[in-house]
Amino acid sequence: MNENSRHEKIQEFVAELSAFAATAELTLHEIETELEGKKSLFSVFINNMFDIRGTSQQLKLDHVARIAGLGEEIAVKAVSATSRPALRKCVGALWDALTTIKYLLLHYDEKTDEEQDILINRLNATLKSLGGARVSVDNSEIEALLKSRG
Repeated sequence: MNENSRHEKIQEFVAELSAFAATAELTLHEIETELEGKKSLFSVFINNMFDIRGTSQQLKLDHVARIAGLGEEIAVKAVSATSRPALRKCVGALWDALTTIKYLLLHYDEKTDEEQDILINRLNATLKSLGGARVSVDNSEIEALLKSRG
């Protein structure tokens, strides 16, 4: 994909992100009205972050994909969180992730390493305090599993 085509794809993604972001923002506002009673709504956020992560990976926006992945993991943990402080921590981290993703996509060609590092450290700390990320499997492990079954 040439640079002009990539730029056009990123602009399309930014436009598409507006819908994701609006849904995610409404969802977070709704969750904030009743943390324990509406935590199942985190599933909407999980799906949005999954979609953002996938598209970001395709566009080689690895920094956005990483933040979306952390947001997805935090939202997964939020669904089963048992205390108000943990839920508040999740909501705060997800607001930060969403806001930063929107900023990074609008300014994808600017240098924002310091801001990204600060947020990634915060999201990692939040995720660690919630028990850590789910176990993941990479492509080579999937291929090995498929070959062993084959």
